[in-house]
Amino acid sequence: MIGRLTEIWRYPVSSLGGERLAQAALLEGGLAHDRSHGLFDARSDEISYPSKGRRWRTVPMAASRWSETAGLEVSADGVTFGPPETQSRALEDMLGFPPAIREYAAAGPQPRYRRAPIHLLTNADMARLRALLPDAVLDLRRFRPNLMVMLDDVSAAMPQDEWLGREIRLGEAVLRATIPCVRCGFTSMEQPGLPMDPRVLQHLVQDFGRNFGIYCEVLVPGQLREGDALALGPAVAEASA
Repeated sequence: MIGRLTEIWRYPVSSLGGERLAQAALLEGGLAHDRSHGLFDARSDEISYPSKGRRWRTVPMAASRWSETAGLEVSADGVTFGPPETQSRALEDMLGFPPAIREYAAAGPQPRYRRAPIHLLTNADMARLRALLPDAVLDLRRFRPNLMVMLDDVSAAMPQDEWLGREIRLGEAVLRATIPCVRCGFTSMEQPGLPMDPRVLQHLVQDFGRNFGIYCEVLVPGQLREGDALALGPAVAEASA
């Protein structure tokens, strides 16, 4: 054992803030309802791209969560908006144009990029970035990981880069680390309680080679819980191989 799982996050609507979970079922395709929906311009079908388009800059000020009883819920400024038509009206007030939240589907709307099922981040990376930016407001929400793990030894810089191709065992589940996570301007953007701070991305580029965290595929689905032990296994072939 080299550490523990300390936080689990999912983001039902891409680009919106997410929700922290105490436990979650990890499926072959990732956490259920994670990044299952996208935010679009209802008139042009353009997909939200907060770090590139000024018209989308306020999107991270809203958040999404999934309720097993109510389904998809969206909130902003501490207010939760109910059914889809109410969500769209509230987001229109924020954006200044009519948006639409749509579920991704094989024969329907597609995400802006093809993501890996799981994004994992370690306290070693966070500690190194905090040392470089001691006065910055750093928070996991800037980096949007699914899994945050606390390593017992944080002396190595970017230790998870040595995990690529290997098994990662967490609770009942087994992952395989695939590629580093390349960061974009979203890391510097304003969110509730987080000011705009271009220095974050600047240091990620200069000191981390633009990589922060790793992507993983799921080899063995299973239940995840905060506090689960983290252990490394041997190098393994891709799950799809």
